[in-house]
Amino acid sequence: MRIRSDYSLRLLLNKSIDLGLSTHVRNLVEDVLRHMGDRSPYRGGKVLTDLLRQAHAAARMEEDEDTAERLEDALSYAMNVMLSPDLEVKYQLLGNARRRNGQFIGSIATQAAAFVATEARSFVAEHSQVSVDELLAHLDSLQGLVVRMQPEAPGVYEALRGTRERVAWIDEVFRDRLQVTDADTAVPGDDPHIGTASAVELADAVLLRARRSALDDLAAVVLNRHSSERDLQSAIEANLWIFGGRQLSGLGPRRISLGIELDLTLLRPDGTVHVVELKRACVPVLTHQRRRNVPTNDVHRAVTQAMNYLVVLDEDRARLAGLGLDVRRASATVIIGHASFERGAGEAEIDEALRVYNRQPPVASGGGDLQTGS
Repeated sequence: MRIRSDYSLRLLLNKSIDLGLSTHVRNLVEDVLRHMGDRSPYRGGKVLTDLLRQAHAAARMEEDEDTAERLEDALSYAMNVMLSPDLEVKYQLLGNARRRNGQFIGSIATQAAAFVATEARSFVAEHSQVSVDELLAHLDSLQGLVVRMQPEAPGVYEALRGTRERVAWIDEVFRDRLQVTDADTAVPGDDPHIGTASAVELADAVLLRARRSALDDLAAVVLNRHSSERDLQSAIEANLWIFGGRQLSGLGPRRISLGIELDLTLLRPDGTVHVVELKRACVPVLTHQRRRNVPTNDVHRAVTQAMNYLVVLDEDRARLAGLGLDVRRASATVIIGHASFERGAGEAEIDEALRVYNRQPPVASGGGDLQTGS
């Protein structure tokens, strides 16, 4: 069996490092990367699978289930058990693989449905007294269809090198994963009265459909426990409208001041800066203290990081004012965690704990005026 070693595998291993590893597991994963090399053709062979098994075993030993899952998938991919489109979609390795592959399957399904419908019409036209069972039997016979070239062309169509895996993936999707369901709600643009709609109503329907699709893509990134902060940032940058209409459509500079690099810099029409600090969705948000839900250290660190950014911006306010940026009234939002990854607490508990946290009292140290009682 040929061991696969390619760019997608290298991307997955690098992403595993970016998501955080212990020193021991990181060293083992870096051993894999050193064996593969920096450019194609990458080295594979039994050495590659042995190194992956060692890294996977170490992650299991440390009970790091997320890392173990990634390394197990890397090993399955190297051994040609896991298909390339599945790896790309699960770990968001090459652009928007989820949407790209979804559109590809949709196109194939549409063409297949059109072919079957045309074949059914032709068969009924030739056999006017055909029964339903006979029609279904005829359509079933298409499963054994062999696609050949025209008589004047030699040979039979074959899957070219590099496409057999995609053919196998398409076959698996159509057999086991493709579900045909009725929409729960009407889709904008499918209204039977669409012909009488005004241009404004049509524009609103198109925008609503696009935003629903965009929210589906964003939710897929958020709900994927293997998504990195970079994945989340890319998804949100494509959907800045979720922050409301008080912001300009574009982003401000990320390296706005010396020594800091902001995740997202939102600008209001008057030049006021709003900082957005992004953290992974798959992190714990709540812990317990005196039988109450309180934010975890991950939340405290993220908030402290955002506060430090605001301090740096305030100290640099004179220079930034010359660029048309108002940081005197700058504010910040931290986006972190998701209820799907929270153990022992739901969305209501998270909202309540963060509501109380966002109303925390001012803090003072025990010195100076406090000692005088003022």
